[in-house]
Amino acid sequence: MRKTRLAAAATAAAILLAAAACSTGGGNVEASGDGSEFTYRIPDRFKNWLEDNRWNEPLQEGAGVEVNLVAGGPEDRHYEQLDLILGDGTLEDATVATMAQAQVYGRQGALLDLAPLIEEHAPNLQRYIEENPDYRNLVQNTDGSIYGLVNEYPRISILSFYRQDMFEEAGISSAPTSVEDFTEALRNLKTTFGDDGNYYPLGGRDDFINYQYAFGANDRIDKETNEVHGIYESGHGLDIHADGFRDMIEWYNALYEERLIDPEWVRGQATEETWQTQMLTGAISVSNDFFTRPFWFMTNADRDTYPDYQMATMPALKNDGEQMYQPAEPRYNTERVFVASANTDNSLAIIKFLDHLYSEEGQRTYHYGVEGESYEVVDGEPEYIVEYEENTDQDVGTPVWNFMQDRLTYPAPVNDDAFYKWQDDFTKDFASDYFENYLVEYPVLQYTPEQLEERTRLLASVEPFVDAQLVEFVSGDTPLSEWNSFLQEADAMGYRDITAIDQEAWDAQRS
Repeated sequence: MRKTRLAAAATAAAILLAAAACSTGGGNVEASGDGSEFTYRIPDRFKNWLEDNRWNEPLQEGAGVEVNLVAGGPEDRHYEQLDLILGDGTLEDATVATMAQAQVYGRQGALLDLAPLIEEHAPNLQRYIEENPDYRNLVQNTDGSIYGLVNEYPRISILSFYRQDMFEEAGISSAPTSVEDFTEALRNLKTTFGDDGNYYPLGGRDDFINYQYAFGANDRIDKETNEVHGIYESGHGLDIHADGFRDMIEWYNALYEERLIDPEWVRGQATEETWQTQMLTGAISVSNDFFTRPFWFMTNADRDTYPDYQMATMPALKNDGEQMYQPAEPRYNTERVFVASANTDNSLAIIKFLDHLYSEEGQRTYHYGVEGESYEVVDGEPEYIVEYEENTDQDVGTPVWNFMQDRLTYPAPVNDDAFYKWQDDFTKDFASDYFENYLVEYPVLQYTPEQLEERTRLLASVEPFVDAQLVEFVSGDTPLSEWNSFLQEADAMGYRDITAIDQEAWDAQRS
């Protein structure tokens, strides 16, 4: 996950270079068109989701606006093509861009400044911006312009989960609640199942460092001092200078030496397919991933071979008796920003539709659908009358009621309670409690194009160096006696310079 976010910054560098060559005149701020329709270019899979979702048509009817979807290709290709489309001024009406694209092309005049239209025609959206300062500071520039609206996410996170049936066989009767208990559980699992030389208690995919929060070793913004720590990623990155960072690396090294963690995962050689097979066949017992993954594993388990297959989730861990808190996924996704073309002839339809999304009626449709068809009101509260299992992960072209707010559709406020309700029974049993009690939310930063360009340049050398060195320390290929030299070299390459840019961005954003 960390590498995915940092890789997005590399894309931003190309955006900046492309934007430097384009010049497209200023955008009209007067509402245009009859307010009846506009086109919306989005990546293919998001277009498929919207076309299949049965609340999409009632939402448009409520707004009195028809949204004509245009396929933008695969997601990565969509953003690449968008540079060309915005550069030559051929964007139809609206699309989804990255925040970097919104800022660069907004400055160049290729995108519509939504602020005057919001003030005049969108009272619901205006009220939301005024009442949510974190959102306002992210989307509104110092001159008051708004070039894009950021897609919002529910209060969710990745989490740790485990094979409960294997835990019980190993004599572990409850979920570990501390780093110490977790370590001992991994040792008990290894003792029980370690006769198989290919068994490792802990495994996964993507980055193997998932417990930085438990050691206070994640990036963060200190709420009291407003000081940025580490290379900032809304809590999901690393702070190599944190007091607990070396302790965490020593802990991972102990897991590696005792063969408690999959070495292929540590070395970045695990794939999603191998990881899924490991968890399904018992080659690993504990992992970390998106919170819906435990149910996925139970759904796909071979019950003939593993009749007792059962998953369970772990709480956020304590360290030395202190409860630690896991960073939530960023509330605002700066890789998914709604923008409108400066050349659109349908700005009135765009702003009408956006405002409806922020209205009480629009929110009810967006989160629950149509009364009597997808929900009914019980004791004054909407309750779903359609089943999650019958409306998710269906073949493309199958009409469904699906209320997965972590998918890109339209920019709109999220409803955490509705999102937790719209889950399978297994996930509903833990989601609300876990996300209310074990998460901490950090702000999302907005960078100027100049900051983003310099940050990207520094990350290109710092991030691969840090990642490679941590693998060396954990695997024992580099002794921990070289730790201070590692910190010095990382700083010489620009580690602290990146933190300084993050600090500058945060100071400007909160001022």
